[in-house]
Amino acid sequence: MNQSVTDTPPPTRPDEGPGGDQSGENPQTAPPTTGYESWPEAIPYTPRGFQLVWLLPLLALLIGGWLAYKTLDEKGPDIQIHFKTAEGLVAGKTRIKYKAVEVGQVQTIQLNDDLSGVVVNVRMQRAAEPYLRQESKFWVVRPRMSLRGISGLDTLVSGAHIEIEPGPGNPSRTFKGLEIPPVVQMDEPGGKYILQTDALGSLDTGSPIYYRDIPAGEILGYTLAPNKRSVYLHLFIRAPYHTLVQENSRFWRVSGVDLSISADGIKVKTESLQSLLSGGVAFDTPDTVREKAVIQNDHTFWLYDDKATITDQTYAKRIVFVLYFNESVRGLSVGAPVEFRGIRVGKVTEIGMEYDTQNTTFRIPVLIQIEPERMDALRTSHEGEEADAAAYDLMEALVQRGLRAQLQTSSYLTGQRFVELDMHPEMPLKRDNMPGKFPEMPTMSGSIGEITESISLLLKTLQSMPLNGIAEELHGTLKGANRTVNGPELLEAIHSLKGATAQLDRLLTTLNQQPVPLGERVNGVAEAAQKALTQDDKSLLGLEGMFNPNAPLHYNMLEMTQELSATARAVRSFIEMMEAKPESLLFGKEK
Repeated sequence: MNQSVTDTPPPTRPDEGPGGDQSGENPQTAPPTTGYESWPEAIPYTPRGFQLVWLLPLLALLIGGWLAYKTLDEKGPDIQIHFKTAEGLVAGKTRIKYKAVEVGQVQTIQLNDDLSGVVVNVRMQRAAEPYLRQESKFWVVRPRMSLRGISGLDTLVSGAHIEIEPGPGNPSRTFKGLEIPPVVQMDEPGGKYILQTDALGSLDTGSPIYYRDIPAGEILGYTLAPNKRSVYLHLFIRAPYHTLVQENSRFWRVSGVDLSISADGIKVKTESLQSLLSGGVAFDTPDTVREKAVIQNDHTFWLYDDKATITDQTYAKRIVFVLYFNESVRGLSVGAPVEFRGIRVGKVTEIGMEYDTQNTTFRIPVLIQIEPERMDALRTSHEGEEADAAAYDLMEALVQRGLRAQLQTSSYLTGQRFVELDMHPEMPLKRDNMPGKFPEMPTMSGSIGEITESISLLLKTLQSMPLNGIAEELHGTLKGANRTVNGPELLEAIHSLKGATAQLDRLLTTLNQQPVPLGERVNGVAEAAQKALTQDDKSLLGLEGMFNPNAPLHYNMLEMTQELSATARAVRSFIEMMEAKPESLLFGKEK
């Protein structure tokens, strides 16, 4: 019972007895045995035909190949997007979406070569390949708060993602990401226009556009105009308000508070809080006699400072000329109007001073801006630089026909002056032909200039006269007249004349006091003389024929009598004048 398992003897062959080798051979020389030599030998079996066991790996191989093909077939292009910062972006997680549909995924994020930004490598889906054009836009959607409202709140849970807006152009694989999302989507109906202004002011991207206090659009952005002197505002007006934009539409700023005081009291008008803080633009289209067509996209309008300045209408297209005047420009200031026969067509923009090294003189250039749209003759259907070139060609044609510029006075009280354009074909075409980027318009002297030239010529004539000699002679004449007037001879003559006048007055008084008037006596003497002359005795007094009317002596005596009468009347008039105005002896009788 207590025998160990290890003491069990090995199995023996059938021919062996319990006592060991029965052959009598030495057990030490026999080969070792395992006990398995008597087992039957295995015969290998070769299966025939397809075995079901291989079906599973073959199926797995087919599925793997199909998935690989599907992956390669659906693999889209790889693109690069350049951003200033990678805030909110995670490699391998951030998605690219279009209208909330995933179209790609961020693979890697790395810094660019100059360390000014980051390069985001994105693998797009194959279906999104048609969206990858030059004008396509990418931006990071993250929570944002502005005056327009709060956006991107869903990214607080799902994380930031990159939004794509397909655009036109050639296929591209490199894009510049936007730091600020676009205000208007590409597929939103409406119209895009351009406003031109001297300065940006409080306006910015996203500032509202109003039509009769109704929000009708927004400002998309701003750029510097090609002339580097004004700013272009790009705006979008939604449908259906974009159909209200016509050729005569006018835009003005509405930011701030409009305060007016009148007989009706104080009126305060403000726009919305958004326009009050960030500025805004309003537009309107006045009624006209002729119907205006609806303006197409990218048309340029002028932006006014306020609605009140619209009465002095300004157009967006402007061409610049330089004027050189040979007269003083005193009274001419920047902003002075440029008129053509009383109609304003532009304004003065600059008055400078240049030194001419060749003639060692100073030259005063005056820059003017002409708005060709004010004149029908200068209206063209071109846009941009082609419109400016066409307007310059038409103005040059008018210059060749006699268009000239001259200075005129708008108010003699204030002395303000303006530039007047008019046709003067009789004036020769003269230009200084000075080098510059603006064409020169010929000028002519104005009315004040002509008067000034006439006065200058008169002064030069007076300066050429011997005024000193004339003054000396006049001074000597006055001194002689003074001696004559104040001399004793004139005083004695006046006293003698006064005595003679008194005696003559007494004589006339005595004659008037006689019983028989002097006139009757004279008539009697005349009648007696007539009778004497008609007597038959022709030898009276020994003077026969002396009183014959046909005798020469009689005619001479009549003439002498008439002259004595005239002399008496002249002496009487002279005496009366000397008594009233003795100074007339020196200065003559007043006219």
